[in-house]
Amino acid sequence: MTNTQLQTGLRIAFVVGEFPGVPGAFILNQVADLIDRGVLVTIFAFKHGSLENVSDRYYAYKMGDMVRTMEMPASYAQRIAVAPEKFFTLWKRSPLSALRALNVFRHGRNALSLKTLFWAAPFADVSFDLVHCHFGPMAMKYLVIKDILGLAQKMVVTFYGYDVSQIVKQKGAGYYARLIKEASLVLTMSENMRGRVIALGFPPEKVFPLPVSVDVPSYPFERREAPREGPVRLVSVGRFVEKKGFDDLLRALFELKKRTAKKFLCYIVGEGEEHDRLHALAKELNVEDVVSWQNFMKEQDLVRYYMDKHLYVQTSKTAPNGDME
Repeated sequence: MTNTQLQTGLRIAFVVGEFPGVPGAFILNQVADLIDRGVLVTIFAFKHGSLENVSDRYYAYKMGDMVRTMEMPASYAQRIAVAPEKFFTLWKRSPLSALRALNVFRHGRNALSLKTLFWAAPFADVSFDLVHCHFGPMAMKYLVIKDILGLAQKMVVTFYGYDVSQIVKQKGAGYYARLIKEASLVLTMSENMRGRVIALGFPPEKVFPLPVSVDVPSYPFERREAPREGPVRLVSVGRFVEKKGFDDLLRALFELKKRTAKKFLCYIVGEGEEHDRLHALAKELNVEDVVSWQNFMKEQDLVRYYMDKHLYVQTSKTAPNGDME
């Protein structure tokens, strides 16, 4: 792909919570696939993610050069020190935009904390044809940026799970009221999720299921057969959060261990807030001898890791806080 081809293609702004990030590799792959199709992508991230275990495609496509971070310092004093630069960046685009960013009557605490300055400034000198917001709450933040800068581009929103379950339970059914009016297209991970999104009030004709795709050639075919000797090797991958159901997986392994004399070993790959609880549960259930814990790894290493495993196990459930896939 030449620079000329990129410059003459469609320009899309990705609005994401964190970039890059191992759990969000699907967004990184979307960026790479769009670039392959001649699309110029600019990534606006509310937080700069860790480069640890990031996909090889991040470096191959020089995605670091595409990222504009909206993250602000935790210290208010540090924000004040940087704020003039952000303010004048907006002022150069439009004095009205700079003033809107500090309008506490319209933006409340977001303006008082200076979030609105840090959110809007990275957009001030970038042109794009379409904005794609990943996750509902990121789209809600983008609406603030849209107001400040007077942006008129059409907006695509993709919902992924917690943003139509946990968030709605916490914020109430009216949380997305404005987004319902302003989103041009809404994508969901499944027909089930489409139904939940429509139930919130989004027009059915704007909502389409489009699951996260898999680059099939990246996963070499390997015939799996039960081993005559040695253990059956299972693998499960995901973030250690309640909705992923790893506690249920450990309980299932406990039952399996009781019911079969066949040797097996389950490799669990992941990290997250439930780490300590899951390890304690494995000890309590006495399944530590049939579980091997692995930290997150980059996508390419994970594909190789799958090759000598016999079964992939995927658990999922609704967490007590309403979070679900």
